[in-house]
Amino acid sequence: MKNWERFVVTEYTKNNELIKEISKKAGVPRSQSRELLLKVSNRVSGILGLKLSPVSINGELTQFQNFSGLLILAPGLELEVAPKFLGEVKGWREDFFFLAMLSQHGRLIDNENLRSGSQKNSDMSTLIGRSLVDMYWRNQRRPLKSYRRFNQTDFALEGDFDPEDLLIPSAEGFHQVVTSFSRSNPYNAIIRAAAEQLVPLVSDSDTRARLERVIQHLPHQLVPSRLRNQKLPSRARSWRPVYDLSLDILQGLSGSYDPKNAIAPGFAMQTWQVWEFLVTISLRSAFGGKNVLTQGKKKLGDRFSNSKSSILNVCPDVQLNIPTEQGNRKVIVDAKYKGHVEYKTLSVSNSDIYEALAFSRASSIKDIVLVYPRKFSLTDAYKHEVGNSTEFTEIIVGDIKIRAFELGVCGISKKGGLKKFINALSAAVSS
Repeated sequence: MKNWERFVVTEYTKNNELIKEISKKAGVPRSQSRELLLKVSNRVSGILGLKLSPVSINGELTQFQNFSGLLILAPGLELEVAPKFLGEVKGWREDFFFLAMLSQHGRLIDNENLRSGSQKNSDMSTLIGRSLVDMYWRNQRRPLKSYRRFNQTDFALEGDFDPEDLLIPSAEGFHQVVTSFSRSNPYNAIIRAAAEQLVPLVSDSDTRARLERVIQHLPHQLVPSRLRNQKLPSRARSWRPVYDLSLDILQGLSGSYDPKNAIAPGFAMQTWQVWEFLVTISLRSAFGGKNVLTQGKKKLGDRFSNSKSSILNVCPDVQLNIPTEQGNRKVIVDAKYKGHVEYKTLSVSNSDIYEALAFSRASSIKDIVLVYPRKFSLTDAYKHEVGNSTEFTEIIVGDIKIRAFELGVCGISKKGGLKKFINALSAAVSS
């Protein structure tokens, strides 16, 4: 087992010690530590399509912004960036992995096993490996098989053959093409390769052993040279989450470091997208899909330039219809992430207010709700837990009312955590 040095930081938190710590544990000059961080920044920018650098370095001061995840600085050096609404508290990795998988695949990955098997020092690679193993064995009642044709030489006739070959067989038998319903297929090859890639990164010995058992259970075969999201046979629909996660692992989610493939950043996600997705699916769960209109374009006005005109549209995150005894009550709900949690004071920026007013004018809806994640802090620590919500600002502009809430997220991966979040969000927008 290779020893890994792990550094943990929090998104949007300024850190004066990181460069010095990397230099000390890696045994390299501080200038080289900065270079490693800048290379990571370039890789993350390329994968996520960020216009601004996600890693800010000013002297000894470093700050990570607009993303979270697991990154590999160099062989043996691992960096974890926790979302600003989770912080570096016990259980943040489980929460982050839960939210990341929920937003990336639209499904929950083995939440109960993830929680019951987690330890205080569980790293993301261990959580990923545990989920892959549990999902694999849960599907073994219906093994992932597919038909394949291969050449075979045998005296027993099982496949298609040329009649002329029957006259003079070779020393090994008759040449024939056999069709087999086998576990030797590209899907299992990808699952096995993903397990092999995770083994050296997983710190938990039990999870490593379970991954090795999966590897031994699957036939050895070459991995497809080009990884692509292939369509699984209809009879193998239940294997889709295992296959998707395996593809992600091979494409960088495991955090494996390959100097020849510098594009793979590890497992990095834009946290504002995770937050927006969480708010949207929670509203759908609370009010039903038919009452939640997402990313609908609303005409705000017209734009004229060089004798040409175009429509000026705005796109609120969600237009919500809340059924009441008096009829449907319409509310605009917008998930906000930037410009709030990194500041010490609770406030709504002017740009967020102007955007909310534009939503209201374009949709003729007077009730606007802005939803922010609550940043973890040791002060009033209970408030950051999932299920807690606070209305911290109300803004009245004529007959338009803008309400701003912050919601706790920590602990969402625990049993019933997502339900608590849904209930808190539902109560906030319905109040």
